[in-house]
Amino acid sequence: MLNFLENLYQHTRNTLVWFIIYFALQTIIWVALGVLILLHPQTLFILVAVFFVLIAALNLYFGLLFIRYAIKLKKIKSHLDSK
Repeated sequence: MLNFLENLYQHTRNTLVWFIIYFALQTIIWVALGVLILLHPQTLFILVAVFFVLIAALNLYFGLLFIRYAIKLKKIKSHLDSK
């Protein structure tokens, strides 16, 4: 049981680190978008397409991550109910 809690802690910590990276990258993307629109308005279409692809990939990753956590929580509940 202790090993399971250690693994859960590590996964939760890693998820929080990825959230920090996600928001930092999102900030950089917004700043880059603003600067490039000011300098070259025609690059807006390319940046928007890349931005949406990155957001879609991140949403898929976090969705799969949360599904994995939901399954782990279900296992915890069934383990606690069996005792």
